[in-house]
Amino acid sequence: MHWRGVQGGWVVVLDRGDDLHASLKQAAEEAGIRSGAITALGAVDDVQLAYWNLAAREYERRDFDGDYEIGALVGNFALLDGQPFAHVHAVIGGRDFVAMTGHVMRARCSATVEVFVHDYASPVERRFVPEIGLNLCRL
Repeated sequence: MHWRGVQGGWVVVLDRGDDLHASLKQAAEEAGIRSGAITALGAVDDVQLAYWNLAAREYERRDFDGDYEIGALVGNFALLDGQPFAHVHAVIGGRDFVAMTGHVMRARCSATVEVFVHDYASPVERRFVPEIGLNLCRL
């Protein structure tokens, strides 16, 4: 994983084998990222996507083996317990051109993942919301 600051934010580039969440956390710690918008593209394998079942208050998870293109990856950095936390969703597709989408629980870079972080300049915080069962952005 490599990162550098650019006007208005940062670029984070993952190498083959890099874990998406670990790389985002490391970049945030090293670069001092506190809050920002995340967009990315690239290719991943060992993917787990999830759907938040509000009634059950739990994630329904699905694993995807093999290589997948990231058609879109969007999310944000916000502070959770004072630490930067990356919340990302993705649309992935394989050789069959079928798209799957959900909250990214796990993904490993298979070729490259190019992440662009737009700096919010002011921190945004997440707090637990009992009626939803998740840590959500609160202003």
